[in-house]
Amino acid sequence: MSFFRMKKVVMNSLFKKPATRMYPVIPREFTSVTRGHVEMEDPEGCLACGICAKRCPADAIRVDKSKGVWEIARMQCIQCNSCVETCPKHVLVMHAEYTTPDPEKKVDTYQLHHTEPKVAQVGDFDPQMETGDAGLVCDKESCVFCGLCARNCPAEAIRVDRAEKLWEVDKDACMKCGLCIEKCPKKCLTF
Repeated sequence: MSFFRMKKVVMNSLFKKPATRMYPVIPREFTSVTRGHVEMEDPEGCLACGICAKRCPADAIRVDKSKGVWEIARMQCIQCNSCVETCPKHVLVMHAEYTTPDPEKKVDTYQLHHTEPKVAQVGDFDPQMETGDAGLVCDKESCVFCGLCARNCPAEAIRVDRAEKLWEVDKDACMKCGLCIEKCPKKCLTF
């Protein structure tokens, strides 16, 4: 009885297409939702704010603002896309192709070239404004002192005290990323 069953399996296998692809000969097709690896497309545009490193659940990203270095440990990255979604400058992208397997733990390092912080083109503020000596300004008559700007500031440059109706910005720490302007519900912040 097992001979006939084996014969049937062999005959079916001869006349059907293979269940798997012949990988090196036929390359894998990546779809639009395939998550492969994170790359930094524009190191010039990176603010080195560290939001991506804070949001990384695997601690695969390290940002050293003083040295201008952004690093990702490939073997630690779980391709969750969290860093790409939270980047205020949208310089991180998720490519569909996977990185080549390697027995060595690979760390990709990007050198960030910064001279002066640039005004980010995030949210509703005007990207044509000059950055010169202009700092972040709050219209305190419109402000409700909710503190959303301070909570969303990656440099922790804003201090808000609702009880005392106090709003302060540390102009040296401010990176001019525009996240506070984007998150302000009253739109009372400008550069």
